[in-house]
Amino acid sequence: MTMQPSTVVSGQAWRRWVVVIVIVGVLCSVPIVLGLRPAPAATTADPATLRARMAASAGLAFQGYAQSSGLLPLPSLPNLTEITRPLSSRTEMRVWYADRDSWRVDVIDGATERDTYQYRGSQFIWDFGDTRLTQVIGEQPVRLPRPADLVPPDLVRRLLSLAAGDRAEPITGKRVAGIDAAGLRLRPVSPDTTIDHVDVWADPSSGLPVQAEVTAKGGERPVFTSRFLSVEMTRPDAKTITPPSLDDVQVTDAPDLLSQISARRRGGQLPATLGGEQRNTEVAGLTSAGTYGDGLAQFVVLRLPGRFGNEAYDRIATYGADVHLDGGHGAVLATGLLTILAVRAERIYLVAGFVQPAVLRRVAADLGRLER
Repeated sequence: MTMQPSTVVSGQAWRRWVVVIVIVGVLCSVPIVLGLRPAPAATTADPATLRARMAASAGLAFQGYAQSSGLLPLPSLPNLTEITRPLSSRTEMRVWYADRDSWRVDVIDGATERDTYQYRGSQFIWDFGDTRLTQVIGEQPVRLPRPADLVPPDLVRRLLSLAAGDRAEPITGKRVAGIDAAGLRLRPVSPDTTIDHVDVWADPSSGLPVQAEVTAKGGERPVFTSRFLSVEMTRPDAKTITPPSLDDVQVTDAPDLLSQISARRRGGQLPATLGGEQRNTEVAGLTSAGTYGDGLAQFVVLRLPGRFGNEAYDRIATYGADVHLDGGHGAVLATGLLTILAVRAERIYLVAGFVQPAVLRRVAADLGRLER
């Protein structure tokens, strides 16, 4: 395969992508709903054992057909199509998974198809419609969500990681893709989250997750679901998970987008607390982003560059509710599950999480005072 490098991630591209970075962490962890016939009662399992098996399932090989479905009432936001589409519509995926470093996920949308391969330390993205193959080299500390994040096994492991301190209780098993799956319900302990519960099901013997559902507070049905329609716990053929061999391949290093933003911004670190919550993570060498809070009630804060930040603020303000600030202007956009805040003062901030709007209004007040 002859590689002909070209610039894939241009200055325009990182400006378009930066708005989604703030919610990548949360959005990579969400899921919607189609009932399946109940499985026999024998598919109940000890919650701690089932939870541990699901969390340790990354080494299990499988192949199958998966579907995610979202009901969030998200408006059409510029530069956020990659994020909003899976949360407000249906995504069909074919999946082949050998291990963490060797897999393939095809997204099928009518007559079009977009395939992602993890192969020999790189990712390859094959756009069937444009007959274009792109190679992404190296680690991606910050990236857009990809279809593989919505496949039940990866999604469930992310949810379990976020909900590490939350309660788990057994629920009725169900038949999923021919498997008598055992169920587990995660109930957040924080009153600040918009999530009422997360239901997950897995093969009780292997721990392979097969379905996940997220239900918002006050909701009668899930607002996001990911599930297998068919699955085999067999290792895929090596040829199937090998990317196509083309002479013309676009090549790019995996960029640390937040580092690019940080290099263009001046100013100190985000504060140690916002909205009464402690800052708990940060990206190495980056002062313009951080996460606050615990478990499923975490939220992400990002300081944006001026021109792009203004565009993001204007659109969120169009669909959201005004927030009065002494030191600037704010707008909150609430969907019942995901809440997004934009603050425009001397600097512009974007905040998002599965938290109640009141939490982000407190954050807005703190950011407004920070800018005075």
